[in-house]
Amino acid sequence: MAGSGQRQLAWTMDRPGRIQDLRLVEAPLPVPGPDELRIAVHAVALNRHDAAFLAGGGPQAPWPRIAGLDVVGRIEAMGEAVRGWRLGTRVMGMLDPARGGGFADFAVMPALVAAPVPRGIGDAEAAALPGAGIAAFHAIERRLQPRDGQSVLVFGASGGVGGFAVQLAASRRARVLAVHAGHARDHVLALGAAEAIDRVGVDVATMVRALTDGRGVDAALDVVGRAHAADCVALLQPEGALACVAGLPRLRRRMPFASALTLHEIAPGVAYRCGDPARLRDLSVVGRALLRRVANGNIRPLVAEIAAFETLPAALARLMAGGLRGRGVVRRRA
Repeated sequence: MAGSGQRQLAWTMDRPGRIQDLRLVEAPLPVPGPDELRIAVHAVALNRHDAAFLAGGGPQAPWPRIAGLDVVGRIEAMGEAVRGWRLGTRVMGMLDPARGGGFADFAVMPALVAAPVPRGIGDAEAAALPGAGIAAFHAIERRLQPRDGQSVLVFGASGGVGGFAVQLAASRRARVLAVHAGHARDHVLALGAAEAIDRVGVDVATMVRALTDGRGVDAALDVVGRAHAADCVALLQPEGALACVAGLPRLRRRMPFASALTLHEIAPGVAYRCGDPARLRDLSVVGRALLRRVANGNIRPLVAEIAAFETLPAALARLMAGGLRGRGVVRRRA
C-alpha cells in the first residue's frame, strides 16, 4: 500500500465498539508534522489501553480510530524540521495515547521520542519495551529507587509492567516479592523475584506479612486499580512508598502523619499531554536505557506471543483475557 503514497492498510474502527468490531481497511497514509517521523511499522506491542481506546475511552480522539502505541520500524519520511535522523534507521517508540496509530502499515511519532534499535535486538523484542518497560523504569528507577536488601512488592509480576519491574528491582539487589496468578511461579522467579506469591486462593496480605516478619514492605507497585492500590497501602512499612500504574488510592480515612507514606502516579504518556519537549525527549532517554540493558543481557524483553498482523484482533482478545506471561506483539513486516 505504500506505493500509492496516499493509502495504507490499518485495523480501524469508525465508532466505539468491541475488539471483534475491528476491520482491516484502507486508510489515509499519515503525514508527519514538522517535528515528526513516519515509520514503516515492523511490529507493534498490544496493550489494554488499545481496547479502552477503541471502546471510546480516554482523550477525545476523532473517529475512525487506529489503536496501537508501542511500535518499532524504519524511518520512511521526516518532517522538515527534523534533524539528526536518517531515512531507513530502525527506531522504537511510544506513540501519543490520545492518537494511537500503531495498528497500521505506517505510524507517525515525534522525533524526540524515538530511540534507535541496535543490531541484535529483534523487532518483536524492541516493540515489547515502550509503554510497559518505560512505566516500570519510571516506577523502579525514578520513583521507588529501592536499595540493596529493601523489600519490593510487585503485583501483576507475570505481565508486562510487573515483569519489567521485577527485573529492574532485582537488578538493584532488592528483595522482590512477586504476586502472580496461576502457573507463573517459575517465570517470576526466573525474572529475579526472591518470593513468588500466587494470588489464586491465597490471602496475599497474610503472605506478605509472614514473609516480612509482620513489618510489611518498603515499597510496592500496583498495576490493578485505585481500590486495589488502597489495599496495598496497608502492606507498607512506615515511610514506605507506593507506585501506581492504574490510578492512585483514595486515602480519606487515613490518620494524618501516622505512616509518612509516599505515593507516585506512573503515567509516561503525560509527556504528550503537557507537550514539554524535555519530557518527550525523556521517553527516548528511557527507551535507550532499556535497549542497552537488553543488549547487555541485563533484562529480558518479555515477548510472550508473536502474532501475524492479519490476526491482530484475536491476539488483542487473548491479551484482554489474561494469562500472558509478558507482552503480546503483532509483527507487520520481517
